[in-house]
Amino acid sequence: MKVEYLIIVDSGTSFCKTKQSFKSFLQSDSDIKISGRDLSYKKGKFKYELQDGENSDSSHKFFHIKLYSDEKNIENFSELSRSIKRLLHINPANSIQTLWDDVSFYYSNKSYPIVYELENLMRKLITKFMLTTVGLGWTKETIPEELKKSSRATKIDTNNNYLYETDFIQLSNFLFDEYRTLDISALIKKISELTEDSVQVSEISDFIPKSNWERYFQESVDCEGDYLKNRWEKLYKLRCKIAHNNAFGKSDFEQTSKLASEVKTKLDAAIQALDTIHMTEEDREDLVESVAMNSNVAIGAFIQKWKLLERLSIDLLTKHKLLNEQLSKREKLHSYKHRVLLIENKLINATVFNKIQDLNKVRNVIVHEREQYFTETEIKEFSKELDKVLEVISDKCSE
Repeated sequence: MKVEYLIIVDSGTSFCKTKQSFKSFLQSDSDIKISGRDLSYKKGKFKYELQDGENSDSSHKFFHIKLYSDEKNIENFSELSRSIKRLLHINPANSIQTLWDDVSFYYSNKSYPIVYELENLMRKLITKFMLTTVGLGWTKETIPEELKKSSRATKIDTNNNYLYETDFIQLSNFLFDEYRTLDISALIKKISELTEDSVQVSEISDFIPKSNWERYFQESVDCEGDYLKNRWEKLYKLRCKIAHNNAFGKSDFEQTSKLASEVKTKLDAAIQALDTIHMTEEDREDLVESVAMNSNVAIGAFIQKWKLLERLSIDLLTKHKLLNEQLSKREKLHSYKHRVLLIENKLINATVFNKIQDLNKVRNVIVHEREQYFTETEIKEFSKELDKVLEVISDKCSE
């Protein structure tokens, strides 16, 4: 293995005018001894080459240093490389370029299979969780917008799922990003209607943002989401160093191994716990909506407006005493029944009713269907239609 550095020096400075002065500079580190093509560092012996020269107008000198070792001396060789680099940086005017770094290649090579295994373990967990709780429909409609625009998008096999095209850091978003199942405006309304000084936690629990990890895995695995999220983010930074050919040493490899081991234990436990997870119809709807909302800004805006329409419809029916004020989550899902009540009681006309019906079909395709797909432009147009319906229902609520 070898390491090569190219050092550019301003010819007008007194720094290392000759190869001999450069060798003497290197040996200012008392652990470095140079004899011909041999370089000794502490207890290790390595091969060494030095080339020097000037650029065409003689304004700069360069020194090209090459260091050679075998893998059995990797640790000492790595330490030597770092020591020489520290020396070279003593003069801030020097420009130091790493031309070749087999030390980083060695430790990157050892680290990548660890990261690869962990990345696919996360994909396995999310894929099995979604397919067994939600079904096949989620895989196509929830492709993130940034992935659709990437060069990889044309290669997406929707019979598989987009997770195998999703970046490392995006995988964690599915498990660890928090979301609430009821919008904050509904919480404000609930607080404004309180007649007592205290409120039951169960009454506001749906307003508290929670991640999918907290909702479905935390209790079984006995591990908080922040523990895994923080480690996943650190692993992402290490993965980027590997992918972008940055310097990657023994300490990076050891940190990768440690973090991966800690995360793998929890992911394995989560996979084992999958068969014990039981979701209600309401939970399933909340989950697929959250996934769809995170897949695309336009889709997220549309679903938020749809949820607002559902809430305003309930408010309007409650105002006219056509619904009980204390609806269960299951009862709130009966949006078709609510629409029928609205038209039967002449709170909306047939035109608005039919428009809501059409928009409900759009919502169901976005959230559930696998074989249909809307463009972002189409979704934005549907969102405008939804704005018009919201205006009608909102006006009715204000009357």
